[in-house]
Amino acid sequence: MNGGTIDRSATEPLNVVLGSMIRELRRARKLKQWQTANLANVSLSAYSKWEEGTRRPLRENLDKLCKALDAEPWRYRKIMSLISESSPFGIDVRDSSPKITDEDIGVLEEFTFPALYRKLPECEIIYANQACLEIYPMFAPAPHGAARPANMIVAMLTDQRARKVFVDWDTVAHHMVYTWKHWSRGVVSERNAEIVAACERAAPEFEHMWNNEPPQSAFTNTVRVRRWQDPTTVDRYIQRRWFPNYQTGETGEYEIFATPHVRGVEARSLAVLREGSAGQHQSIV
Repeated sequence: MNGGTIDRSATEPLNVVLGSMIRELRRARKLKQWQTANLANVSLSAYSKWEEGTRRPLRENLDKLCKALDAEPWRYRKIMSLISESSPFGIDVRDSSPKITDEDIGVLEEFTFPALYRKLPECEIIYANQACLEIYPMFAPAPHGAARPANMIVAMLTDQRARKVFVDWDTVAHHMVYTWKHWSRGVVSERNAEIVAACERAAPEFEHMWNNEPPQSAFTNTVRVRRWQDPTTVDRYIQRRWFPNYQTGETGEYEIFATPHVRGVEARSLAVLREGSAGQHQSIV
Protein backbone atom coordinates (compact mmCIF):
# COMPACT_ATOMS: atom_id res chain seq x y z
CA MET A 1 0.00 0.00 0.00
CA ASN A 2 1.27 3.45 -0.83
CA GLY A 3 2.11 5.59 2.16
CA GLY A 4 3.29 2.71 4.33
CA THR A 5 1.57 0.09 6.44
CA ILE A 6 1.20 -0.77 10.07
CA ASP A 7 4.06 -3.25 9.75
CA ARG A 8 6.44 -0.45 8.83
CA SER A 9 5.50 1.88 11.69
CA ALA A 10 5.45 -0.99 14.17
CA THR A 11 9.18 -1.58 13.62
CA GLU A 12 10.04 2.03 14.49
CA PRO A 13 11.37 2.77 17.98
CA LEU A 14 8.72 4.31 20.21
CA ASN A 15 10.68 7.56 20.48
CA VAL A 16 10.58 7.89 16.69
CA VAL A 17 6.82 7.23 16.61
CA LEU A 18 6.33 9.79 19.38
CA GLY A 19 8.49 12.35 17.59
CA SER A 20 6.61 11.96 14.33
CA MET A 21 3.26 12.38 16.08
CA ILE A 22 4.47 15.55 17.81
CA ARG A 23 5.65 16.87 14.45
CA GLU A 24 2.32 16.01 12.79
CA LEU A 25 0.42 17.81 15.55
CA ARG A 26 2.61 20.91 15.16
CA ARG A 27 2.14 20.95 11.40
CA ALA A 28 -1.60 20.46 11.76
CA ARG A 29 -1.63 23.67 13.82
CA LYS A 30 0.58 25.40 11.21
CA LEU A 31 3.32 26.33 13.69
CA LYS A 32 7.09 26.58 13.40
CA GLN A 33 9.36 24.58 15.67
CA TRP A 34 10.44 27.64 17.65
CA GLN A 35 6.81 28.61 18.29
CA THR A 36 5.99 25.12 19.53
CA ALA A 37 9.11 25.06 21.71
CA ASN A 38 7.92 28.26 23.40
CA LEU A 39 4.54 26.70 24.12
CA ALA A 40 6.27 23.69 25.69
CA ASN A 41 8.59 25.97 27.65
CA VAL A 42 11.72 24.25 26.34
CA SER A 43 14.61 25.33 24.13
CA LEU A 44 14.39 24.99 20.35
CA SER A 45 17.27 22.51 20.47
CA ALA A 46 15.46 20.31 22.99
CA TYR A 47 12.22 20.46 21.07
CA SER A 48 13.95 19.56 17.78
CA LYS A 49 15.30 16.42 19.44
CA TRP A 50 11.73 15.48 20.45
CA GLU A 51 10.64 15.49 16.83
CA GLU A 52 13.77 13.62 15.75
CA GLY A 53 13.10 10.94 18.34
CA THR A 54 16.54 11.35 19.88
CA ARG A 55 15.31 12.84 23.15
CA ARG A 56 12.32 11.92 25.26
CA PRO A 57 10.21 14.79 26.64
CA LEU A 58 9.15 14.90 30.27
CA ARG A 59 5.55 13.86 30.78
CA GLU A 60 4.55 17.24 32.21
CA ASN A 61 6.10 19.10 29.26
CA LEU A 62 4.40 16.82 26.75
CA ASP A 63 1.07 17.20 28.53
CA LYS A 64 1.43 20.98 28.51
CA LEU A 65 2.28 20.99 24.81
CA CYS A 66 -0.65 18.78 23.81
CA LYS A 67 -3.07 20.95 25.74
CA ALA A 68 -1.59 24.16 24.35
CA LEU A 69 -2.02 22.80 20.82
CA ASP A 70 -5.53 21.58 21.64
CA ALA A 71 -4.74 18.00 20.62
CA GLU A 72 -7.82 15.96 19.83
CA PRO A 73 -8.70 13.43 22.58
CA TRP A 74 -7.70 10.41 20.48
CA ARG A 75 -4.39 12.03 19.49
CA TYR A 76 -3.65 13.20 23.04
CA ARG A 77 -4.30 9.72 24.37
CA LYS A 78 -1.95 8.06 21.89
CA ILE A 79 0.84 10.62 22.31
CA MET A 80 0.75 10.42 26.09
CA SER A 81 0.71 6.63 25.97
CA LEU A 82 4.01 6.62 24.09
CA ILE A 83 5.80 8.40 26.92
CA SER A 84 5.67 5.20 28.97
CA GLU A 85 6.71 1.82 27.65
CA SER A 86 4.31 0.14 30.06
CA SER A 87 1.34 1.73 28.34
CA PRO A 88 -1.02 -0.57 26.38
CA PHE A 89 -0.63 1.56 23.24
CA GLY A 90 3.15 1.80 23.41
CA ILE A 91 4.28 -1.80 23.78
CA ASP A 92 4.58 -5.08 21.92
CA VAL A 93 0.96 -6.17 21.75
CA ARG A 94 0.61 -9.94 21.57
CA ASP A 95 -2.59 -11.39 20.16
CA SER A 96 -4.87 -13.14 22.63
CA SER A 97 -8.52 -13.97 23.13
CA PRO A 98 -10.11 -11.14 25.14
CA LYS A 99 -12.47 -12.17 27.92
CA ILE A 100 -15.49 -10.48 29.45
CA THR A 101 -17.31 -11.37 32.66
CA ASP A 102 -21.02 -11.81 33.34
CA GLU A 103 -20.84 -8.63 35.40
CA ASP A 104 -19.45 -6.73 32.40
CA ILE A 105 -22.29 -8.02 30.23
CA GLY A 106 -24.84 -7.02 32.86
CA VAL A 107 -23.50 -3.48 32.89
CA LEU A 108 -23.87 -3.11 29.12
CA GLU A 109 -27.34 -4.61 29.04
CA GLU A 110 -28.49 -2.07 31.63
CA PHE A 111 -27.83 0.67 29.10
CA THR A 112 -30.90 1.65 27.08
CA PHE A 113 -28.70 2.95 24.26
CA PRO A 114 -26.19 1.18 21.96
CA ALA A 115 -23.01 0.12 23.78
CA LEU A 116 -20.24 -2.39 23.21
CA TYR A 117 -16.98 -3.54 24.72
CA ARG A 118 -14.02 -3.35 22.37
CA LYS A 119 -10.31 -4.04 22.75
CA LEU A 120 -7.88 -1.37 21.67
CA PRO A 121 -5.91 -0.61 19.62
CA GLU A 122 -7.33 -3.14 17.13
CA CYS A 123 -11.00 -2.26 17.86
CA GLU A 124 -11.98 -5.90 18.39
CA ILE A 125 -15.65 -6.30 19.31
CA ILE A 126 -15.90 -8.31 22.52
CA TYR A 127 -19.59 -7.84 23.33
CA ALA A 128 -22.47 -5.68 22.07
CA ASN A 129 -25.70 -5.08 23.95
CA GLN A 130 -29.12 -5.68 22.41
CA ALA A 131 -29.66 -1.97 21.72
CA CYS A 132 -26.40 -1.92 19.75
CA LEU A 133 -27.37 -4.95 17.66
CA GLU A 134 -30.72 -3.41 16.80
CA ILE A 135 -29.19 -0.16 15.53
CA TYR A 136 -25.76 -1.36 14.33
CA PRO A 137 -26.30 -5.00 13.29
CA MET A 138 -22.91 -5.12 11.58
CA PHE A 139 -21.17 -4.76 14.97
CA ALA A 140 -22.28 -8.14 16.29
CA PRO A 141 -19.52 -10.03 18.14
CA ALA A 142 -18.10 -13.23 16.68
CA PRO A 143 -19.86 -16.52 17.54
CA HIS A 144 -18.63 -18.42 20.59
CA GLY A 145 -15.55 -20.46 19.73
CA ALA A 146 -14.57 -18.35 16.70
CA ALA A 147 -10.85 -18.18 15.95
CA ARG A 148 -10.86 -14.38 15.98
CA PRO A 149 -13.08 -11.69 17.54
CA ALA A 150 -15.24 -9.61 15.23
CA ASN A 151 -13.55 -6.37 14.29
CA MET A 152 -15.17 -2.93 14.16
CA ILE A 153 -12.91 -1.64 11.34
CA VAL A 154 -13.46 -4.70 9.16
CA ALA A 155 -17.23 -4.57 9.75
CA MET A 156 -17.34 -0.89 8.84
CA LEU A 157 -15.41 -1.40 5.60
CA THR A 158 -16.68 -4.79 4.42
CA ASP A 159 -20.27 -5.15 5.67
CA GLN A 160 -22.71 -3.50 3.27
CA ARG A 161 -25.13 -2.85 6.13
CA ALA A 162 -22.74 -0.19 7.45
CA ARG A 163 -23.16 1.82 4.26
CA LYS A 164 -26.92 1.66 4.65
CA VAL A 165 -27.01 2.54 8.35
CA PHE A 166 -24.63 5.52 8.45
CA VAL A 167 -25.86 8.55 6.53
CA ASP A 168 -22.28 9.80 6.09
CA TRP A 169 -20.61 6.42 5.72
CA ASP A 170 -17.56 7.69 3.83
CA THR A 171 -16.72 10.28 6.49
CA VAL A 172 -17.51 7.94 9.37
CA ALA A 173 -15.38 5.12 7.95
CA HIS A 174 -12.53 7.47 7.02
CA HIS A 175 -12.26 8.85 10.53
CA MET A 176 -12.42 5.35 12.01
CA VAL A 177 -9.58 4.10 9.79
CA TYR A 178 -7.49 7.21 10.39
CA THR A 179 -7.82 6.99 14.17
CA TRP A 180 -7.13 3.26 14.27
CA LYS A 181 -4.04 3.74 12.10
CA HIS A 182 -2.59 6.22 14.60
CA TRP A 183 -3.58 4.15 17.63
CA SER A 184 -1.65 1.23 16.11
CA ARG A 185 1.61 3.09 15.54
CA GLY A 186 4.46 1.53 17.46
CA VAL A 187 2.37 -1.57 18.17
CA VAL A 188 3.50 -4.98 16.93
CA SER A 189 0.47 -7.15 16.16
CA GLU A 190 -0.20 -9.75 13.48
CA ARG A 191 -3.87 -8.99 13.93
CA ASN A 192 -3.42 -5.45 12.62
CA ALA A 193 -1.89 -6.82 9.41
CA GLU A 194 -4.90 -9.14 9.00
CA ILE A 195 -7.29 -6.21 9.43
CA VAL A 196 -5.46 -4.19 6.78
CA ALA A 197 -5.53 -7.12 4.34
CA ALA A 198 -9.25 -7.74 4.85
CA CYS A 199 -10.11 -4.07 4.28
CA GLU A 200 -7.88 -3.77 1.21
CA ARG A 201 -9.54 -6.77 -0.42
CA ALA A 202 -13.11 -5.65 0.15
CA ALA A 203 -13.10 -1.85 0.13
CA PRO A 204 -11.50 0.14 -2.71
CA GLU A 205 -11.86 3.28 -0.56
CA PHE A 206 -9.56 1.90 2.12
CA GLU A 207 -6.27 2.98 0.56
CA HIS A 208 -7.44 6.58 0.30
CA MET A 209 -8.70 6.53 3.87
CA TRP A 210 -5.43 5.07 5.09
CA ASN A 211 -3.18 7.52 3.27
CA ASN A 212 -5.15 10.76 3.72
CA GLU A 213 -6.37 12.75 6.69
CA PRO A 214 -10.18 13.00 6.84
CA PRO A 215 -11.86 16.40 6.50
CA GLN A 216 -12.16 18.51 9.63
CA SER A 217 -15.90 17.90 9.59
CA ALA A 218 -15.17 14.28 10.48
CA PHE A 219 -13.96 15.21 13.96
CA THR A 220 -17.27 15.49 15.75
CA ASN A 221 -19.07 13.65 18.55
CA THR A 222 -22.38 13.06 16.81
CA VAL A 223 -23.42 10.55 14.18
CA ARG A 224 -26.46 10.33 11.91
CA VAL A 225 -28.00 6.88 11.65
CA ARG A 226 -30.79 5.50 9.49
CA ARG A 227 -33.29 3.28 11.25
CA TRP A 228 -32.76 -0.29 10.10
CA GLN A 229 -36.49 -0.99 9.79
CA ASP A 230 -37.29 2.46 8.39
CA PRO A 231 -34.32 3.84 6.41
CA THR A 232 -36.19 7.03 5.52
CA THR A 233 -35.98 8.13 9.18
CA VAL A 234 -32.70 9.34 10.67
CA ASP A 235 -31.70 9.60 14.34
CA ARG A 236 -28.76 11.43 15.88
CA TYR A 237 -26.49 9.82 18.44
CA ILE A 238 -23.58 11.15 20.44
CA GLN A 239 -20.36 9.20 21.00
CA ARG A 240 -19.11 8.39 24.49
CA ARG A 241 -16.27 6.21 25.81
CA TRP A 242 -15.60 4.81 29.26
CA PHE A 243 -12.82 2.62 30.58
CA PRO A 244 -13.32 -0.23 33.07
CA ASN A 245 -11.25 -0.39 36.24
CA TYR A 246 -8.90 -2.96 34.76
CA GLN A 247 -6.67 -3.22 31.72
CA THR A 248 -5.71 -6.28 29.74
CA GLY A 249 -2.00 -5.70 30.33
CA GLU A 250 0.15 -6.71 27.38
CA THR A 251 -2.83 -7.37 25.14
CA GLY A 252 -4.14 -3.80 25.01
CA GLU A 253 -7.04 -2.38 26.97
CA TYR A 254 -10.82 -2.53 27.06
CA GLU A 255 -13.09 0.36 26.26
CA ILE A 256 -16.85 0.77 26.57
CA PHE A 257 -17.96 2.55 23.42
CA ALA A 258 -21.53 3.87 23.40
CA THR A 259 -23.79 6.17 21.38
CA PRO A 260 -26.59 7.61 23.54
CA HIS A 261 -29.42 9.30 21.67
CA VAL A 262 -29.10 13.07 21.42
CA ARG A 263 -31.70 14.47 23.80
CA GLY A 264 -34.09 17.06 22.49
CA VAL A 265 -33.52 16.01 18.88
CA GLU A 266 -36.43 14.14 17.39
CA ALA A 267 -36.10 11.74 14.51
CA ARG A 268 -36.48 13.38 11.15
CA SER A 269 -37.09 12.14 7.65
CA LEU A 270 -33.97 11.81 5.53
CA ALA A 271 -35.31 14.31 2.98
CA VAL A 272 -35.88 16.99 5.63
CA LEU A 273 -32.51 16.26 7.24
CA ARG A 274 -30.66 16.69 3.96
CA GLU A 275 -32.44 19.97 3.27
CA GLY A 276 -31.74 21.37 6.72
CA SER A 277 -28.10 20.29 7.09
CA ALA A 278 -26.66 20.06 3.61
CA GLY A 279 -22.92 19.69 3.64
CA GLN A 280 -22.67 18.68 7.32
CA HIS A 281 -21.01 15.36 8.12
CA GLN A 282 -20.83 13.31 11.30
CA SER A 283 -18.51 10.51 12.30
CA ILE A 284 -17.84 7.74 14.74
CA VAL A 285 -14.69 6.12 16.11
